[in-house]
Amino acid sequence: MKGRQAILSAVLFLTCLVPAAGQQAKEDTEERYMLLSTTKTSTMQKELDEAAAQGFRILVGSPTNSAEMALFLEKVTAPPGTYQYKLLATSRTGTMQNELNEAAEGGFRLLSRTMISKPQVLGRTEIVMLLERPPMAEKRYDYKLLATSRTSTLQKEVLEAQDAGYVLVGMVSRGEHMVLMERETQVP
Repeated sequence: MKGRQAILSAVLFLTCLVPAAGQQAKEDTEERYMLLSTTKTSTMQKELDEAAAQGFRILVGSPTNSAEMALFLEKVTAPPGTYQYKLLATSRTGTMQNELNEAAEGGFRLLSRTMISKPQVLGRTEIVMLLERPPMAEKRYDYKLLATSRTSTLQKEVLEAQDAGYVLVGMVSRGEHMVLMERETQVP
């Protein structure tokens, strides 16, 4: 009988420990990941800046419904060695090309896993891209944005960019295909 009581006591004791350990793991998990979701790109930039200042880094981005976008972040560092982000959003290909290269000159690099085609209530579909600058940005990049609705044309343009030293890093579509190509440049 004493052996049974000892076993029962041990089982009850372990049963009490399991939820406590599970609770600790849950608390650690809640602090590790952060979800940001909004329909307004200006709001996303503000919330992203706040999260990055706390040590969070973007893992992935995705559209969630007709006009909303979401980002998952992971806490990877502590201030002051934090990442910085720049959100680019436009419906004009030429504007995106210029803004990409301007940000790249400042040490930002495209996070291809965040390229989103985001429908607007009024007007053309907006393309959203996020760029990241690490705490010690040592490399610089140059971007070439190719956009066409004809796949045969796109193939030719990609090969020409490849010959100029670019590599394909991302693609997003919105009635036309937009391919983003990148090459490393010299730090000034």
